[in-house]
Amino acid sequence: MMSKVGKAMKKFPAFLFKFVTIVLFCIFGLWLLKLVYFPELELKKSVAAVQPSEKEDLFGHILKRKGPVPQSHFHLVDEYVAQPEPYPPVCMTCHGTYPHSKGEKVRSLLNAHTGFVACSVCHTRMDPGDEGMDFAWVDRKSGMITTQFQGGYGKYSAKIYPVTLGAGGSKEIFRPVDEKDAQKFIDLKAKFTPDQIAEAKIKLHSHITEKPVFCNDCHKKEGYFDFAKLGFPLQRIDHLNSTEVVGLIAKYEKFYFPSAIDFGLEKPLE
Repeated sequence: MMSKVGKAMKKFPAFLFKFVTIVLFCIFGLWLLKLVYFPELELKKSVAAVQPSEKEDLFGHILKRKGPVPQSHFHLVDEYVAQPEPYPPVCMTCHGTYPHSKGEKVRSLLNAHTGFVACSVCHTRMDPGDEGMDFAWVDRKSGMITTQFQGGYGKYSAKIYPVTLGAGGSKEIFRPVDEKDAQKFIDLKAKFTPDQIAEAKIKLHSHITEKPVFCNDCHKKEGYFDFAKLGFPLQRIDHLNSTEVVGLIAKYEKFYFPSAIDFGLEKPLE
């Protein structure tokens, strides 16, 4: 009969394999968490890695470097998409921070826009020839129109709102839904019948356009937005006017996933 020591020695390789596998999965998990939730740490490392020394020629350093040029983190994180706002658009009281639930093809992109574009920008379509309306940045913390704010690619301390233009160039934030009326509706909603709720919603949304502004209305030259007037640099304007995602949405009605990652879909994503 095999001794206890012999049996233990026989089981040791299997135990060692399991132990090493668990450790590797833990390390991978920690790295993935850091990459997703703390992308700036990886970015700092990448930027530091490509900085030439003071004595080294810049172009000589580029020629010596091997591998791809380090880039910033591709995905935006919730820290900038849904920052706390003391003065949020009244729409979010009922519709929430991520209001777009229909249209599986585009809803994630539209919800990401709520981090830096107010609901009224797209849902109160304006006449391009209307000289009494414009767009401006509104500071998140103060709720006031501002031209002084910090921001990088998708990381802004302000949001874009439609504004009405008054005498002497004064600007006032345009609010298509009256906040007092919206609050009255919320307070009385429980007492309304379904028909009364429908009637109240029609009155409350009387200034909301049936056809909202869509991706290809803005992301093109001479589109709905004047990006230069809003302060975007020329290089960023070129990106905004020629984003491939808009072309993808405009040209393709159906999206097909490989069967290995169909997520249980039984038909093409429309």
